[in-house]
Amino acid sequence: GCTIDGIVENSIISKGVKIGKGAVVKNSIIMQDTTIRDNAQIDYVITDKEVTVSEGRSLKGSRSFPVFVPAYKII
Repeated sequence: GCTIDGIVENSIISKGVKIGKGAVVKNSIIMQDTTIRDNAQIDYVITDKEVTVSEGRSLKGSRSFPVFVPAYKII
């Protein structure tokens, strides 16, 4: 039930996730109904449900300190 038009590496993707064209998701956990818009880049990020990562946005955490985005946020 996901739409993946970008690149996903070493990540967990829940149901209903949409990853736009040119988007890169690495080392992350993406919960249900989250949208990663075109050309966004995330690395070591954990999103709660129904998060939207804006087009061209870049988020980067680290293995010992990932970035967490709470539910229903648009970033």
